Amino acid sequence: MAKKNSLKLVPLGGVSGIGKNMMVIEKNNKMIIIDCGLEFPDDETPGIDFLIPDFSYVLKNINKLQAIILTHGHEDHIGGLPFLFKRLRTPIYGTKLTLGLAKTKLNNMAGSDPIEYNVIDTGKILSIGSFDIEFFRVNHSIPDGVGLIIRTDIGNIIHSGDFKIDHYPIDGVHTEIHKIARAGEEGVLALLCDSTNAEEEGYTLPERDVGRALMDKFEKASKRIIVATFSSHIHRIQQIFDVSAKMKKKVVISGRSMLKSIKIASELSYLKIPENIIIPVNKIDDFPISEIVILSTGTQGEPLSALNRMAMDEHRRISIMKGDTVIISASPIPGNEKAISNTINMLIKRGAEVFYESIAGVHVSGHAAQEEIKMMISLADPLYFIPIHGENKHKIQNAQIAQSMGIHPDNTLNIQNGDIIKMNTNVCRISGNIKPKNVYVDGIGMGNIEDTVLRDRKVLSNNGIIFISVGISTSERKIIMRPDYTMKGIIFIDNIDEILREGNKLLIDSMDTCFKENMLERNRIENYITDKLEKFIFKKARIKPIIALKVLVK
Repeated sequence: MAKKNSLKLVPLGGVSGIGKNMMVIEKNNKMIIIDCGLEFPDDETPGIDFLIPDFSYVLKNINKLQAIILTHGHEDHIGGLPFLFKRLRTPIYGTKLTLGLAKTKLNNMAGSDPIEYNVIDTGKILSIGSFDIEFFRVNHSIPDGVGLIIRTDIGNIIHSGDFKIDHYPIDGVHTEIHKIARAGEEGVLALLCDSTNAEEEGYTLPERDVGRALMDKFEKASKRIIVATFSSHIHRIQQIFDVSAKMKKKVVISGRSMLKSIKIASELSYLKIPENIIIPVNKIDDFPISEIVILSTGTQGEPLSALNRMAMDEHRRISIMKGDTVIISASPIPGNEKAISNTINMLIKRGAEVFYESIAGVHVSGHAAQEEIKMMISLADPLYFIPIHGENKHKIQNAQIAQSMGIHPDNTLNIQNGDIIKMNTNVCRISGNIKPKNVYVDGIGMGNIEDTVLRDRKVLSNNGIIFISVGISTSERKIIMRPDYTMKGIIFIDNIDEILREGNKLLIDSMDTCFKENMLERNRIENYITDKLEKFIFKKARIKPIIALKVLVK
């Protein structure tokens, strides 16, 4: 009997934090990828637009790659596709809405080879390479999400996708727990399970609860209503339209991504827009303010979003008015709390009454809480349990839930991005790590930014920069152009003039030392004097600005 090759999993994202979800699965020299997302920046990555997975491992094994399978259409699962498809072409599989959203990202991709899109039929088995894949529908904060049952000759693997179990879904589509149960009866080697809400006790509230909260806020509002939500949250957008129609209000849509998502979802029949409810923003003054609802982007305090521009009074058509009701119908993505708080404070300062998740029940999560995770584990009854989609604290809590359900602690794995997980019929272990790099997207640039660059950016934001230029003659060993100073971002210091005089003397004395000790190379001079000045300024002013010293050599 031929030996069965082991199964290999390599997470390139999604298991060392929230975002850039990407899982590579290999067997018999064939490879599939589940999702290809991005991650939003935090305070530790100033100036960065977002992060994407390191694709090096995929590109090294490109001949093995059979397909990319998308679980749903959120940015942290599809946002990395344009960057990957700069380097390759491979078939993409997803449900109708997910592919519709992916196409908007990829339609303008350069290259002669067209992209092959394949709509998943959740009622059929998809055979790709060494894998037979059955899909099960899941409830989430976007329609058309799926999980995967991956059947191989060594056992079945379940990838939960992002899921919750909503018994009263807006679109009437339930999580297909019967398929998970059937796989559990067949035998599941490993369950890869969403960990995002593993710290939350009980059950995640149903999406319909938000509709009731919205109706309450709409009924109490006497003037305009502004609702900000994720542009991909089609169920939430549907409820906003439905409540607006019941209250006989008109809806203005603000934000390009919101307009784009609504267009795609309505064209694909995932969004049912009441007739004559949408009006263009340039018609907003044609109706009484009490009849106006503005549907906006900007739940995360994004600087260029519609809501933030309103809060800053920089929106071209909409200014916040005293008495406006603003509803932020989303939860903060980790790292965005400060930006959201700033937006809320600016809205309040302009006279708006602001309602948000922690005080008003205007948002519910799309991820499973503890009791739903227990249900998933009970149905799948896996031999091994692998928490995914979360930070370490979420994954550890998820593993503890699994252990409370009878899974042996040795059979729960706390994996990290880049880990190589090898499985066989009765083995599941981490055999190494490919050490993926951090890949940042910054404007039009993309790549691995050195830690020193990020450190410099943080220093600049906190302590400013001092530019110094000085001219010297190495042949005469003397200063021929006296030092010139320019300061940016330096907070006012009472004795700054005295500090600069002493610093200037230190620079001149240090330059004399360089001449005496025959230290005449420009880089050595700059490094030597910069070190002296940094220590001096910190001692005198207790700040650590970046010193940008330019020595002009004759």
